[in-house]
Amino acid sequence: MSDGELPVVHRFTVETELPSAQLHTFPRFIREQMAFGQLPGIRMSGLESYASPQGHYLQFSTGPERGNYDAQVRIYFERPMKVEIRSAMGPNEEFAKHLDDVLLFAIEFFEEHARQSMISLAFLPGKSETAELRKSGGIARAIFSGNMMSLFLLSILIGVFIIAIFEAVGLAQYAPVAFLVLMLGLVLSAGRLSAWRSTWRITKEVPEVVLVQYTVPQGELEKYVSDPQTRDKIRIAKRQAYEMFSSCPDDLCADRMAEVFRQAGIQVDPKDFLVRRINVYGIVERVAQKFGLSVPAIVITQEPRPNAAATGFTKNLGTMLITMGLLVQLDEKEVELVVGHELSHLRSGDPIVLFGLIATEYLVRFYVFFKVFPALASPIIFFPYLIAVFWGIFFVGKFLESRADLEAGIILGKPKVMAESLKKIGFRRLIFEERFLEPNVSRFGEWLRFDPHPPLYFRIQRLEALDLSNPPKHTFLSSIRAVASGFVHSGRAP
Repeated sequence: MSDGELPVVHRFTVETELPSAQLHTFPRFIREQMAFGQLPGIRMSGLESYASPQGHYLQFSTGPERGNYDAQVRIYFERPMKVEIRSAMGPNEEFAKHLDDVLLFAIEFFEEHARQSMISLAFLPGKSETAELRKSGGIARAIFSGNMMSLFLLSILIGVFIIAIFEAVGLAQYAPVAFLVLMLGLVLSAGRLSAWRSTWRITKEVPEVVLVQYTVPQGELEKYVSDPQTRDKIRIAKRQAYEMFSSCPDDLCADRMAEVFRQAGIQVDPKDFLVRRINVYGIVERVAQKFGLSVPAIVITQEPRPNAAATGFTKNLGTMLITMGLLVQLDEKEVELVVGHELSHLRSGDPIVLFGLIATEYLVRFYVFFKVFPALASPIIFFPYLIAVFWGIFFVGKFLESRADLEAGIILGKPKVMAESLKKIGFRRLIFEERFLEPNVSRFGEWLRFDPHPPLYFRIQRLEALDLSNPPKHTFLSSIRAVASGFVHSGRAP
């Protein structure tokens, strides 16, 4: 410690996908984009950037908005970003935890802002089709790349036609059974249909995804996107990058990628590139082994939102869908936990549970309720009934989702990493909708959403509180109790 410097009382890191050169604009982003140049819930003053033998860093004086703790924070412009809290008052764990969350959300906003001037290219080494610039996917691919609930909603639309046909031929009493057979067929085949002939199918022979992110000069993204000549140059650069990548070590790829772009006629700087090589098959295989499952079919979808889903009806018919947005936004350890969550659903047969609930309600409604309570067919009664039924099914889904979180955290041994991945995926909702950074508020409304997932704040806090030295013996029963308790107490502000 240099003379006059405060002692370091806490250190942590914040992951980022951005190249080092772009991180230097983070202070300007805070001043211009964050509310009044401040981070939520903390005092800030003296925001300045410095250069030192240890590297470039941002420094400011800080403390909680409510409280008398004073500290100094340094954020080094590295990947990952190193954060030091310095204080003559000693450590303050509560403030450090809050600052960690705030900086994570600020970095996610910063990355989202940075993507507005970034070109992302991806390909699978060994699959030459992926070396071409992406075209929009077909309608069928989009339909079968969804989850079970989206397929159910699709089957409802088709079911209307089936019922109309059966009524027209005088077999209306058999229409519900035909409808459920159709829905069962869609759910059973969803995963395999999404993987069928997919260009972006991950296999043991083609296990990796390569991501190339290039930050274009400010204000020039529109030219790169809309100018046909520039798009042709990018198309050539991507093809050449694909051809040279097999011989490119990870630590040399950025320089060589810049040279490829220059050869294609685009003047670039190596420091504006970030190149990542992700062994997706290896991630899914490791997780599947820990869950005692065979490796499912794996498909990368071009959806920019970070998400993953395990579709299909059984362990053997399962397909793991991973969006490109998830690979861009999360690091490999976080992707591993998201994959674990989805494989927990397959291992426990959660799609069967949801299908059984939906099918049972539908048959009982058609063959019992409509006959015993004919008034139920009235729109005034039917629509409130349907809303209540589906909210109840979604609430059961919250038990299953909570159990999948718990099993992923326990089996993979990294519940806090799982919590970090949820923060990154849902940072906008956490800040704007659920006020994650304002704990003393009622959250009852968040539990009333038509969403099979519990509120994000509940999932994150449960994972962060998980004690791996004494995990619950019955994960499903523990999840039922936790969800019920979270719902009951959600209207009480501490």
